[in-house]
Amino acid sequence: MKRSVAASAAIAWLVLASQPASPHAQTTTTVQFDREIVRILDNHCVMCHAEKAAAFPLITYEQTYMARWKIRQGALDRHMPPWAAVPGYGEFANDNGLTQREIDFLVSWAESYGPRNNGEVFRGTTVHEPSKPVQARTDFERWELGQPDALLPIPASRIVDPKLKSERWLRGLEYRPADRRAVRAVSFRIQETGQWIGTWTPWHGVVRFPEGLALHLPAGSHVVTDVDQGSLALYFAEKPSTRPITNLVVDAKGAAATGRKLIATAKLSEDTNLLALEPAIQHGVQSIEVSARSPSGATRVLLFAKDIPVDWPTPYVYRQPVFLPKGTELTVVEHYGVDVAKAPVTFSLYQGTPLPR
Repeated sequence: MKRSVAASAAIAWLVLASQPASPHAQTTTTVQFDREIVRILDNHCVMCHAEKAAAFPLITYEQTYMARWKIRQGALDRHMPPWAAVPGYGEFANDNGLTQREIDFLVSWAESYGPRNNGEVFRGTTVHEPSKPVQARTDFERWELGQPDALLPIPASRIVDPKLKSERWLRGLEYRPADRRAVRAVSFRIQETGQWIGTWTPWHGVVRFPEGLALHLPAGSHVVTDVDQGSLALYFAEKPSTRPITNLVVDAKGAAATGRKLIATAKLSEDTNLLALEPAIQHGVQSIEVSARSPSGATRVLLFAKDIPVDWPTPYVYRQPVFLPKGTELTVVEHYGVDVAKAPVTFSLYQGTPLPR
Protein backbone atom coordinates (compact mmCIF):
# COMPACT_ATOMS: atom_id res chain seq x y z
CA MET A 1 0.00 0.00 0.00
CA LYS A 2 2.79 2.36 0.89
CA ARG A 3 4.58 1.58 -2.39
CA SER A 4 1.40 2.34 -4.28
CA VAL A 5 1.04 5.73 -2.62
CA ALA A 6 4.66 6.56 -3.26
CA ALA A 7 4.36 5.52 -6.88
CA SER A 8 1.24 7.62 -7.33
CA ALA A 9 3.00 10.60 -5.80
CA ALA A 10 5.97 10.12 -8.11
CA ILE A 11 3.75 9.86 -11.16
CA ALA A 12 1.87 13.01 -10.12
CA TRP A 13 5.14 14.87 -9.64
CA LEU A 14 6.38 13.80 -13.05
CA VAL A 15 3.17 14.99 -14.70
CA LEU A 16 3.38 18.37 -13.01
CA ALA A 17 7.07 18.73 -13.72
CA SER A 18 6.53 17.99 -17.40
CA GLN A 19 4.19 20.98 -17.83
CA PRO A 20 5.75 24.31 -18.85
CA ALA A 21 6.09 27.00 -16.17
CA SER A 22 3.14 29.38 -16.12
CA PRO A 23 4.17 32.83 -17.43
CA HIS A 24 3.01 36.14 -15.93
CA ALA A 25 0.73 36.80 -18.92
CA GLN A 26 -1.84 34.37 -20.24
CA THR A 27 -3.37 34.21 -23.69
CA THR A 28 -6.95 34.42 -22.49
CA THR A 29 -8.25 37.48 -24.34
CA THR A 30 -10.46 37.65 -27.40
CA VAL A 31 -9.10 41.13 -28.20
CA GLN A 32 -7.12 41.17 -31.44
CA PHE A 33 -4.81 43.69 -33.06
CA ASP A 34 -6.50 43.28 -36.44
CA ARG A 35 -9.88 44.14 -34.96
CA GLU A 36 -10.16 46.15 -31.70
CA ILE A 37 -6.61 47.49 -31.32
CA VAL A 38 -6.18 48.87 -34.83
CA ARG A 39 -9.47 50.79 -34.46
CA ILE A 40 -8.18 52.42 -31.27
CA LEU A 41 -4.94 53.35 -33.03
CA ASP A 42 -6.89 54.88 -35.94
CA ASN A 43 -9.15 56.92 -33.64
CA HIS A 44 -6.71 58.06 -30.96
CA CYS A 45 -3.04 57.38 -31.66
CA VAL A 46 -1.68 57.60 -35.20
CA MET A 47 -2.10 61.40 -35.36
CA CYS A 48 1.06 61.56 -33.23
CA HIS A 49 2.42 58.01 -33.41
CA ALA A 50 3.51 57.74 -37.03
CA GLU A 51 6.65 57.95 -39.15
CA LYS A 52 8.07 61.49 -39.05
CA ALA A 53 5.48 62.53 -36.45
CA ALA A 54 5.67 63.63 -32.82
CA ALA A 55 6.14 60.19 -31.23
CA PHE A 56 7.31 56.63 -31.99
CA PRO A 57 5.17 54.97 -34.69
CA LEU A 58 2.25 52.68 -33.88
CA ILE A 59 1.21 51.74 -37.39
CA THR A 60 2.12 48.09 -37.83
CA TYR A 61 1.40 45.12 -35.61
CA GLU A 62 5.11 44.71 -34.90
CA GLN A 63 5.54 48.33 -33.79
CA THR A 64 2.50 48.14 -31.54
CA TYR A 65 3.44 44.76 -30.07
CA MET A 66 6.89 46.01 -29.06
CA ALA A 67 5.34 49.05 -27.34
CA ARG A 68 2.42 47.21 -25.72
CA TRP A 69 3.59 47.72 -22.12
CA LYS A 70 4.09 51.45 -22.67
CA ILE A 71 0.63 51.61 -24.22
CA ARG A 72 -0.89 49.69 -21.31
CA GLN A 73 0.65 51.95 -18.67
CA GLY A 74 -0.15 55.16 -20.54
CA ALA A 75 -3.77 54.11 -20.89
CA LEU A 76 -4.11 53.11 -17.22
CA ASP A 77 -2.52 56.39 -16.07
CA ARG A 78 -4.64 58.29 -18.62
CA HIS A 79 -1.51 60.10 -19.76
CA MET A 80 -1.99 58.98 -23.34
CA PRO A 81 -3.65 60.11 -25.43
CA PRO A 82 -3.31 63.60 -23.88
CA TRP A 83 -6.80 64.73 -22.86
CA ALA A 84 -7.51 66.27 -19.46
CA ALA A 85 -11.26 67.01 -19.45
CA VAL A 86 -13.12 64.80 -16.97
CA PRO A 87 -16.10 63.01 -18.60
CA GLY A 88 -19.53 64.29 -17.61
CA TYR A 89 -18.71 67.99 -17.71
CA GLY A 90 -19.38 69.06 -21.28
CA GLU A 91 -19.26 67.24 -24.61
CA PHE A 92 -16.34 68.22 -26.82
CA ALA A 93 -15.78 67.74 -30.54
CA ASN A 94 -12.02 67.32 -30.02
CA ASP A 95 -12.28 64.85 -27.12
CA ASN A 96 -9.45 62.35 -27.67
CA GLY A 97 -9.75 60.52 -24.37
CA LEU A 98 -10.08 56.75 -24.23
CA THR A 99 -13.32 55.22 -23.02
CA GLN A 100 -13.14 52.67 -20.21
CA ARG A 101 -13.97 49.95 -22.75
CA GLU A 102 -11.01 50.99 -24.92
CA ILE A 103 -8.70 51.02 -21.89
CA ASP A 104 -9.90 47.51 -20.99
CA PHE A 105 -9.18 46.35 -24.55
CA LEU A 106 -5.61 47.71 -24.48
CA VAL A 107 -4.84 46.25 -21.04
CA SER A 108 -6.31 42.84 -21.88
CA TRP A 109 -4.44 42.71 -25.18
CA ALA A 110 -1.09 43.73 -23.68
CA GLU A 111 -1.38 41.26 -20.80
CA SER A 112 -2.26 38.38 -23.13
CA TYR A 113 0.79 38.36 -25.42
CA GLY A 114 -0.79 40.84 -27.86
CA PRO A 115 -2.53 38.42 -30.27
CA ARG A 116 -2.62 39.59 -33.84
CA ASN A 117 -5.77 37.83 -35.00
CA ASN A 118 -7.42 34.43 -34.96
CA GLY A 119 -4.73 32.86 -37.09
CA GLU A 120 -5.31 34.56 -40.46
CA VAL A 121 -2.18 36.67 -40.68
CA PHE A 122 -2.98 38.31 -44.03
CA ARG A 123 -6.22 39.59 -45.48
CA GLY A 124 -6.87 40.10 -49.18
CA THR A 125 -10.19 40.58 -50.97
CA THR A 126 -9.45 38.44 -54.04
CA VAL A 127 -6.88 35.93 -55.20
CA HIS A 128 -5.63 38.52 -57.70
CA GLU A 129 -5.06 41.21 -55.09
CA PRO A 130 -1.86 40.93 -53.05
CA SER A 131 -2.68 40.28 -49.43
CA LYS A 132 -1.62 43.00 -46.99
CA PRO A 133 -1.29 42.87 -43.22
CA VAL A 134 -3.79 44.94 -41.28
CA GLN A 135 -2.29 48.16 -39.95
CA ALA A 136 -3.36 51.56 -38.71
CA ARG A 137 -4.11 54.25 -41.29
CA THR A 138 -2.79 57.78 -41.68
CA ASP A 139 -3.74 60.37 -44.27
CA PHE A 140 -1.91 63.59 -43.52
CA GLU A 141 -2.27 64.89 -47.08
CA ARG A 142 -6.08 65.07 -47.13
CA TRP A 143 -7.89 68.37 -46.51
CA GLU A 144 -10.83 67.46 -44.28
CA LEU A 145 -12.87 70.49 -45.36
CA GLY A 146 -12.17 69.97 -49.06
CA GLN A 147 -10.24 72.10 -51.50
CA PRO A 148 -9.18 75.34 -49.73
CA ASP A 149 -10.33 78.75 -50.98
CA ALA A 150 -6.87 80.04 -50.07
CA LEU A 151 -3.74 77.96 -49.36
CA LEU A 152 -0.95 80.01 -47.82
CA PRO A 153 2.57 79.13 -46.63
CA ILE A 154 3.46 80.29 -43.12
CA PRO A 155 6.54 82.55 -43.35
CA ALA A 156 9.36 82.95 -40.84
CA SER A 157 7.59 86.03 -39.44
CA ARG A 158 4.64 83.79 -38.41
CA ILE A 159 2.29 86.37 -39.91
CA VAL A 160 0.15 85.10 -42.78
CA ASP A 161 -1.18 87.67 -45.26
CA PRO A 162 -4.31 86.47 -47.13
CA LYS A 163 -4.15 89.73 -49.16
CA LEU A 164 -7.78 90.58 -48.47
CA LYS A 165 -8.81 93.58 -50.58
CA SER A 166 -12.24 93.56 -48.95
CA GLU A 167 -13.76 92.01 -45.85
CA ARG A 168 -14.33 88.25 -45.85
CA TRP A 169 -16.08 85.78 -43.57
CA LEU A 170 -14.15 82.73 -42.43
CA ARG A 171 -16.15 79.51 -42.02
CA GLY A 172 -13.21 77.17 -41.43
CA LEU A 173 -9.45 76.75 -41.22
CA GLU A 174 -6.99 73.87 -41.53
CA TYR A 175 -3.28 73.66 -40.81
CA ARG A 176 -0.76 71.22 -42.29
CA PRO A 177 2.69 71.09 -40.62
CA ALA A 178 5.77 70.76 -42.77
CA ASP A 179 7.34 68.72 -39.97
CA ARG A 180 4.90 67.03 -37.60
CA ARG A 181 7.76 66.10 -35.27
CA ALA A 182 8.22 69.74 -34.26
CA VAL A 183 4.59 70.78 -33.66
CA ARG A 184 2.23 69.92 -30.81
CA ALA A 185 -0.25 72.79 -30.92
CA VAL A 186 -0.72 75.94 -33.01
CA SER A 187 -2.97 78.85 -32.09
CA PHE A 188 -4.34 81.25 -34.73
CA ARG A 189 -5.36 84.87 -34.11
CA ILE A 190 -6.24 87.94 -36.15
CA GLN A 191 -3.29 90.31 -35.86
CA GLU A 192 -5.29 93.53 -36.06
CA THR A 193 -7.89 92.63 -33.40
CA GLY A 194 -6.16 89.94 -31.34
CA GLN A 195 -9.20 87.70 -31.73
CA TRP A 196 -8.58 83.98 -31.25
CA ILE A 197 -9.69 81.96 -34.27
CA GLY A 198 -8.89 78.50 -32.99
CA THR A 199 -6.10 76.07 -32.15
CA TRP A 200 -4.71 73.11 -34.11
CA THR A 201 -3.69 69.90 -32.37
CA PRO A 202 -2.52 66.69 -34.07
CA TRP A 203 -5.79 64.90 -33.25
CA HIS A 204 -8.06 67.83 -34.19
CA GLY A 205 -6.57 69.71 -37.10
CA VAL A 206 -9.66 71.63 -38.20
CA VAL A 207 -11.32 74.82 -37.02
CA ARG A 208 -14.90 74.53 -38.21
CA PHE A 209 -17.68 76.93 -37.19
CA PRO A 210 -21.30 75.74 -36.95
CA GLU A 211 -23.47 76.09 -40.05
CA GLY A 212 -24.63 79.70 -40.39
CA LEU A 213 -21.72 81.18 -38.43
CA ALA A 214 -18.52 82.74 -39.73
CA LEU A 215 -15.71 84.85 -38.33
CA HIS A 216 -15.23 88.37 -39.67
CA LEU A 217 -11.91 89.09 -41.40
CA PRO A 218 -11.50 92.83 -42.05
CA ALA A 219 -9.93 93.97 -45.30
CA GLY A 220 -6.15 93.86 -45.05
CA SER A 221 -6.16 91.68 -41.93
CA HIS A 222 -3.49 89.08 -41.15
CA VAL A 223 -3.45 85.74 -39.32
CA VAL A 224 -0.81 85.29 -36.61
CA THR A 225 0.43 81.79 -35.73
CA ASP A 226 2.73 80.18 -33.14
CA VAL A 227 4.96 78.48 -35.72
CA ASP A 228 7.07 79.40 -38.74
CA GLN A 229 6.44 76.31 -40.87
CA GLY A 230 3.66 74.54 -42.71
CA SER A 231 0.63 75.66 -44.71
CA LEU A 232 -2.62 77.34 -43.72
CA ALA A 233 -5.87 76.59 -45.57
CA LEU A 234 -8.70 79.12 -45.35
CA TYR A 235 -12.36 78.47 -46.19
CA PHE A 236 -14.65 81.46 -46.79
CA ALA A 237 -18.41 81.73 -46.38
CA GLU A 238 -20.45 82.90 -49.36
CA LYS A 239 -22.34 85.48 -47.31
CA PRO A 240 -21.79 87.39 -44.06
CA SER A 241 -22.65 85.77 -40.76
CA THR A 242 -25.75 87.22 -39.09
CA ARG A 243 -24.24 86.43 -35.67
CA PRO A 244 -20.58 87.45 -35.47
CA ILE A 245 -18.16 85.29 -33.50
CA THR A 246 -16.40 87.14 -30.70
CA ASN A 247 -14.07 86.43 -27.78
CA LEU A 248 -14.40 87.01 -24.06
CA VAL A 249 -11.10 86.95 -22.18
CA VAL A 250 -10.99 86.73 -18.39
CA ASP A 251 -7.80 86.82 -16.31
CA ALA A 252 -7.72 84.29 -13.49
CA LYS A 253 -5.71 85.96 -10.72
CA GLY A 254 -4.48 85.02 -7.24
CA ALA A 255 -7.31 84.86 -4.72
CA ALA A 256 -5.26 84.41 -1.54
CA ALA A 257 -1.89 85.22 -0.02
CA THR A 258 -0.30 82.83 -2.50
CA GLY A 259 -1.00 82.58 -6.20
CA ARG A 260 -1.79 78.87 -6.06
CA LYS A 261 -5.53 79.37 -6.45
CA LEU A 262 -6.62 81.63 -9.28
CA ILE A 263 -10.18 82.88 -9.73
CA ALA A 264 -11.88 84.93 -12.44
CA THR A 265 -15.50 85.93 -12.95
CA ALA A 266 -17.45 87.59 -15.76
CA LYS A 267 -21.12 88.43 -16.20
CA LEU A 268 -22.82 88.11 -19.58
CA SER A 269 -24.70 91.18 -20.77
CA GLU A 270 -26.61 89.32 -23.51
CA ASP A 271 -27.84 85.85 -24.37
CA THR A 272 -24.69 84.01 -25.40
CA ASN A 273 -23.69 80.72 -27.01
CA LEU A 274 -20.32 79.26 -26.04
CA LEU A 275 -18.31 77.63 -28.85
CA ALA A 276 -14.93 76.83 -27.28
CA LEU A 277 -12.52 77.55 -24.43
CA GLU A 278 -8.77 78.19 -24.58
CA PRO A 279 -7.14 78.18 -21.13
CA ALA A 280 -3.64 79.67 -21.00
CA ILE A 281 -2.50 77.26 -18.31
CA GLN A 282 1.03 77.25 -16.91
CA HIS A 283 3.43 74.72 -15.38
CA GLY A 284 2.30 73.51 -12.00
CA VAL A 285 -1.39 73.43 -12.90
CA GLN A 286 -3.40 70.82 -11.02
CA SER A 287 -6.96 71.50 -12.15
CA ILE A 288 -9.25 73.99 -13.84
CA GLU A 289 -13.00 74.37 -13.44
CA VAL A 290 -15.24 76.64 -15.51
CA SER A 291 -18.83 77.01 -14.33
CA ALA A 292 -21.88 79.08 -15.26
CA ARG A 293 -24.42 80.33 -12.70
CA SER A 294 -27.69 81.32 -14.37
CA PRO A 295 -29.89 84.23 -13.17
CA SER A 296 -32.18 81.63 -11.57
CA GLY A 297 -29.31 80.41 -9.40
CA ALA A 298 -28.69 77.08 -11.15
CA THR A 299 -24.99 76.24 -11.59
CA ARG A 300 -23.60 74.23 -14.48
CA VAL A 301 -20.01 73.02 -14.81
CA LEU A 302 -18.84 73.75 -18.35
CA LEU A 303 -15.39 72.21 -17.98
CA PHE A 304 -13.49 70.32 -15.31
CA ALA A 305 -9.97 69.21 -16.19
CA LYS A 306 -7.18 67.78 -14.06
CA ASP A 307 -3.73 66.26 -14.56
CA ILE A 308 -3.38 68.63 -17.49
CA PRO A 309 -0.36 67.98 -19.75
CA VAL A 310 1.06 71.48 -20.19
CA ASP A 311 3.33 70.28 -22.99
CA TRP A 312 0.20 69.33 -24.97
CA PRO A 313 -1.80 72.60 -24.95
CA THR A 314 -5.30 72.10 -26.28
CA PRO A 315 -8.57 74.02 -26.55
CA TYR A 316 -11.90 72.56 -25.53
CA VAL A 317 -14.29 72.77 -28.49
CA TYR A 318 -17.94 72.04 -27.71
CA ARG A 319 -19.72 69.50 -29.86
CA GLN A 320 -22.74 71.82 -29.88
CA PRO A 321 -22.82 75.50 -28.82
CA VAL A 322 -23.73 75.89 -25.14
CA PHE A 323 -26.53 78.44 -24.59
CA LEU A 324 -26.06 80.80 -21.63
CA PRO A 325 -28.82 83.37 -20.91
CA LYS A 326 -28.23 87.05 -20.23
CA GLY A 327 -27.04 87.64 -16.67
CA THR A 328 -25.16 84.33 -16.41
CA GLU A 329 -22.04 84.60 -14.25
CA LEU A 330 -19.02 82.69 -15.50
CA THR A 331 -16.45 81.56 -12.93
CA VAL A 332 -12.99 80.12 -13.58
CA VAL A 333 -11.11 78.45 -10.71
CA GLU A 334 -7.59 77.12 -11.24
CA HIS A 335 -5.38 75.31 -8.74
CA TYR A 336 -1.59 75.25 -9.01
CA GLY A 337 1.16 73.53 -7.08
CA VAL A 338 3.36 76.62 -7.47
CA ASP A 339 2.76 80.37 -7.31
CA VAL A 340 1.35 81.83 -10.54
CA ALA A 341 0.49 85.48 -11.18
CA LYS A 342 -2.40 85.03 -13.62
CA ALA A 343 -3.72 82.75 -16.35
CA PRO A 344 -6.17 84.17 -18.93
CA VAL A 345 -8.97 82.03 -20.35
CA THR A 346 -10.43 82.84 -23.78
CA PHE A 347 -14.10 82.10 -24.48
CA SER A 348 -15.09 81.84 -28.14
CA LEU A 349 -18.79 82.67 -28.44
CA TYR A 350 -21.58 84.34 -30.33
CA GLN A 351 -24.54 86.29 -28.99
CA GLY A 352 -28.24 85.76 -29.60
CA THR A 353 -30.56 82.78 -29.59
CA PRO A 354 -29.22 79.28 -30.35
CA LEU A 355 -28.83 78.26 -33.98
CA PRO A 356 -31.43 75.82 -35.31
CA ARG A 357 -30.21 72.21 -35.49
